[in-house]
Amino acid sequence: MKRRRRFHLFLAALLLLSAGCGARNAAELGDPAEGVDLDLTRLSGTMVYAEVYNMRYEPEPYYGKVVRIEGLFSAYENPFTGEPYFNCIIPDATACCSQGLQFFPADADALIYPDDYPKNGDTVVVTGTFTRNDENLYMCAITDAVMTVPET
Repeated sequence: MKRRRRFHLFLAALLLLSAGCGARNAAELGDPAEGVDLDLTRLSGTMVYAEVYNMRYEPEPYYGKVVRIEGLFSAYENPFTGEPYFNCIIPDATACCSQGLQFFPADADALIYPDDYPKNGDTVVVTGTFTRNDENLYMCAITDAVMTVPET
């Protein structure tokens, strides 16, 4: 009986010690040297999807943070105004449900759409400030965004 109790105590201690090992909060994933508060490129696909969900549905804690995200480039033009809209799309692990964040390129005045942009579906990394955006249904966007296409 004493032996079994020691074993259970040992297992409980081991579980407590291992619970904190390797666990990372997404809020800790910034890179202050680069001025990035939240680098979602360092998370697994499932965690990125979950964090983007949080950003879209409870955005207040993220406002003003510099975020970096990797996803699929998506652009479309407003059929009434011709204005292009840019998004970084994050597929979930099973690729059945995608969500994304709209972004506004910092150098949009210097770029011509579609000539200076990647093709829809190309992988991009977007870094910019997460802000409130009342102009559309997203209610949030990445502004002053720098978009790069990672080398394959």
